[in-house]
Amino acid sequence: MTSLAIIVLPALFNGSEEERIRLKSSVPEPPQVAVERLTVQDVALKIEQRARDSEARLPREVVDEANYLNRSDFIVDKNNLPVNWSIRLGSFKDKQNALRLRETLRAKNYRSYILYAKNNSGDLFRVFVGPSSSKAALAEIADKIEGTLNLKGQIVRYRIEDNKEMLSG
Repeated sequence: MTSLAIIVLPALFNGSEEERIRLKSSVPEPPQVAVERLTVQDVALKIEQRARDSEARLPREVVDEANYLNRSDFIVDKNNLPVNWSIRLGSFKDKQNALRLRETLRAKNYRSYILYAKNNSGDLFRVFVGPSSSKAALAEIADKIEGTLNLKGQIVRYRIEDNKEMLSG
C-alpha cells in the first residue's frame, strides 16, 4: 500500500510539465526603479522648501483684541474660532506646585491643564480648569472649587493657540 502511495501521490500533486511552464511564464519581471542620489544637504533643502510652502498656505491670523467678556456664550471671533473660557486658579514658579494642584483638581474630576509662560521675573506655570464656551457654567464651577478647595479663580479667555505651551499629562 505504501509503495502504491509513493507512486500515485506525486503524480496527483505534481501537475504536468506544461502546467509548471505556464505558471512560471505568467510571473512578471520585477520593475526597474530609478534611484536618485541625494545628499544630506539636498534633503535639508527639500524639507525647508516644503516647510515654507506649507507655511505660505496657512491662513493669516487676524489680531483680535476685542473684549468678549460682556458678550453672550457660544460666539466666534474674527478668525472664526470659538470664544472659550477657562478658570485660572494659580501661577507658580515651581513646576511641582502646579503639578500638585492639577492632580488635586483632577482627583475632584475637574478638567485641568497647565500653561508654561515666561515673564520678567522668570518661568511661570499657570493652572487652569476648562475650557468651556459657557462663562455661566464656568462661574458655577469656580464657585464649587472655591467652596471645596478654598481657591478663588479668575475666568479668562482661552486661546487654542496657547496650547503649544501646555504641559501634557
